[in-house]
Amino acid sequence: MKYLFQLLQQNKPLYWATIGTLGMLLLSLIGLGIDDRILLGENVWLKPIKFGISIPIFCITLAWLLSITPFKENTKKWLSRLSGWSLVLEIPLVMVQAARGVQSHFNESSLLDGVIFGMMGLLIFINTIVVIWVAVASFIRKFNTSKAMQTAIQLASIAMLISMYVGTVMISAKGHAVGVEDGGPGVPITHWSTEGGDWRAIHFLGMHGWQLLPLLVYFLQSLGLKASLVNKLTWVSGVVYLGIFFFFYWRTANGFSLFSWV
Repeated sequence: MKYLFQLLQQNKPLYWATIGTLGMLLLSLIGLGIDDRILLGENVWLKPIKFGISIPIFCITLAWLLSITPFKENTKKWLSRLSGWSLVLEIPLVMVQAARGVQSHFNESSLLDGVIFGMMGLLIFINTIVVIWVAVASFIRKFNTSKAMQTAIQLASIAMLISMYVGTVMISAKGHAVGVEDGGPGVPITHWSTEGGDWRAIHFLGMHGWQLLPLLVYFLQSLGLKASLVNKLTWVSGVVYLGIFFFFYWRTANGFSLFSWV
């Protein structure tokens, strides 16, 4: 953890994005405790809380990935600036909509809502460019890490890129549910639909492969296993992960809930 925090401190845009988002998380937790307004079946402050958790995880991951890429320092700085400052600018937009008690995403019900959603879309697009840049680079450039770790990053990047596409699907559809209406019955906290498909679940599974598979490799390497065995276990784990991801992607696209087996 100390190593990751040092990486963030060396990467000011991602550092401030993390600090800003943690501030949003704190304010949103306070809002959750004193504000009982419900929007689409969940408290209005639950969405910024989710962002307040996921964005710092993303920033730490990106800071680490940039530290092991073979990019020139100037390229690393520009990528971190694009990602970090786009996230910094997105944070207040999510907070404003939560305070107003309206949707932050897919909301064009008024001129103001449309402008905010459009701004968020632009900022997300900028951040997506950075993600694509790093993900593609993992297949065509040698990162400053072990073979197993780069394999983990590559396999996770496949799901990450598809999760980016899923984001455009949700924006185009102006919603996340498949086969049912947004805001129906869902599981606690994430509120992923229990009655139909929900692209948010697939987006989550794909986005966090960048943490899951590298952490698995780190764990395997910490056990002192031979490099050849770690490489094989990484491939097996990555293929299983992608198999699960694509299975749930197919089910979601056909309107089946992540939590339904019929």
